Amino acid sequence: MAVTAQRQTSKPATASRRKSKQTHIDYLLLATTLGLVAFGLLVLFSATFYMPATFWRQQLLWVLLGGIVVLIIIRIPYLYWRILATPMMAVNLLLLLGVLFLGTQVFGAQRALIGASVQPGVLARLVAVVYIAAWLSSKGEQLGQVHYGLIPFAVIVGVVAGLVALQPDLSTAILITVTGLAMFFFAGGDPFQIFISVITGTTTFGFLAWQLPHARRRLLDYIVSLQDPSQMPYHVHRAVTAIGEGGFFGVGIGNGRLKSGYLPLPHTDSVFAVIGEEMGLVGALLVLGMFALLAYRGYRIALETPDPFGSLLAFGVTTMIITEALLNIMVMVGLLPFTGTALPLFSYGGTETIITLSGIGFLLAISKGRPKGEMDAFMDRWGRNWRAHLSRTSGRPSTPRN
Repeated sequence: MAVTAQRQTSKPATASRRKSKQTHIDYLLLATTLGLVAFGLLVLFSATFYMPATFWRQQLLWVLLGGIVVLIIIRIPYLYWRILATPMMAVNLLLLLGVLFLGTQVFGAQRALIGASVQPGVLARLVAVVYIAAWLSSKGEQLGQVHYGLIPFAVIVGVVAGLVALQPDLSTAILITVTGLAMFFFAGGDPFQIFISVITGTTTFGFLAWQLPHARRRLLDYIVSLQDPSQMPYHVHRAVTAIGEGGFFGVGIGNGRLKSGYLPLPHTDSVFAVIGEEMGLVGALLVLGMFALLAYRGYRIALETPDPFGSLLAFGVTTMIITEALLNIMVMVGLLPFTGTALPLFSYGGTETIITLSGIGFLLAISKGRPKGEMDAFMDRWGRNWRAHLSRTSGRPSTPRN
């Protein structure tokens, strides 16, 4: 009797613990994000020390706006974004088309609207992740079929990445493609199909890069630098020099000399070089460690989320952030050709900062779990109505059996 009563009392307690676990965000991910934001603002303040103070103040404003967006996203059940994925993609495609005709030149590419404040190409990275997550989660076992999986997926990624590449912004287009392929693999895509996609995508981007004079020059400079490191491209050479000046512990925060006139774009592309000079190898490893911790928490959320859409969304957002960070760092140390990508949460930029924080907002919302309630009933009812409507419109008439 006592044992039975104990079991009966333990079940509600266990259920209560599970419920409370599902409704709490990932605090380690939140702490990591706050650490990256604070570290990024400190580094940016030092990088813009010889520039007008408006740069740092504007970045602080964007961080605050991004924080508000995060709070809003956390309060919205993440399954709502599966319904909004298609309208979001439609709006973003219109913005990408608009920027080709009405856009503003930023760093040699026609990539911005409303001055330089809104960059649809950067927005397309997050919108593509949401849309691909919704699309892949709806395919199920049909994903392995070429005409249901690979071909429509290639069209989706090709259209978005192609419009971004036309700006031309090949680095962002490559990031969109790499993130999409990673999500396709995580969803259970055929490895052979993914291999074919990688070969096709690499060939396509190589051809596009060769057709653009500035991209071709960067590729040729990179090939030459592999044979003779002293022939590194101008930007990469100065970034590597700044990192080398820092040694093990760096020259001290705010004491860097090369950010003033010597290092190109210390507040955007070269912010990691500023970290290397002023904080040395220790600071560089600290940045890598924080991004590694963010990746660990993000991928763990993806693996522990039973809902396919939430799992794919968490995986895609994490990959989106980490690939950009790795690309920036690898360029700054001379391992890849120069691309002009930002270091998330460190580089100056409004759209970039808000999109990155929005992605982390999705991760925090997904980490809360999927509590049962009105949202599940609504999604189930919506899914049944959608499938019923689809079967009525596309199903073939049945023939009577004898």
